[in-house]
Amino acid sequence: TPFLDTLMQIFTYLGDEILFIVIALAVFWCVDKREGYYLLFIGFFGTILNQFLKLLCRIPRPWVRDPEFTAVEAAKPAATGYSFPSGHTQNVTGTLGGIARWHKNTALRIICVALLLLTAFSRMYLGVHTPLDVGVSLGIAAVLVFVFYPIVRRAAGSKHGMYLLIGIMLAISLAFVLYANLTQFPVEGEEALENIREGRKNSFSLFGALLGFLAAYPIERRYIR
Repeated sequence: TPFLDTLMQIFTYLGDEILFIVIALAVFWCVDKREGYYLLFIGFFGTILNQFLKLLCRIPRPWVRDPEFTAVEAAKPAATGYSFPSGHTQNVTGTLGGIARWHKNTALRIICVALLLLTAFSRMYLGVHTPLDVGVSLGIAAVLVFVFYPIVRRAAGSKHGMYLLIGIMLAISLAFVLYANLTQFPVEGEEALENIREGRKNSFSLFGALLGFLAAYPIERRYIR
């Protein structure tokens, strides 16, 4: 229905990359620096893993796989790259799930979990992802939320811990750049070629963001604080 189409598109924006960056940096500057690092690392690692799986599995969008499948047209332009797994679900679960894990406020946790589940559902409602796309991303991001919690808390309190963590992330990101750009993927049609281009572009964007992180961290630690 038109009302639900509009409502679900509002919810789906919660999984947008730009919103993730805005929330993570707002938390970093205005709430808790360690929590900001936590959300950023979940986001960086989750996105690298998500993009790697997209190129590894190369599963087309639902309407490409089945021409009779109907998706909400307004949602298609933002649905770039391969379908599996869902990037929006990965982003919103990592961001809001991370906030829920960091804070002990029950009301805040309920709101975060409700919003991330509604965003995950919106991806299926709009027809840009299948339940498998969404379910796998939800599971991966949830694991990262719990795995990175003790790691970042320990690294943020150590003199060299953050450098080690950033270095590991850079190495993983560089490995993904090499995989995405040196692998000869089978290409069947313009749609597949565009999806591979999107994955390769994202590999450089992620590596560039992490280089920026590495350059900014010592300045923040030594001078800005």
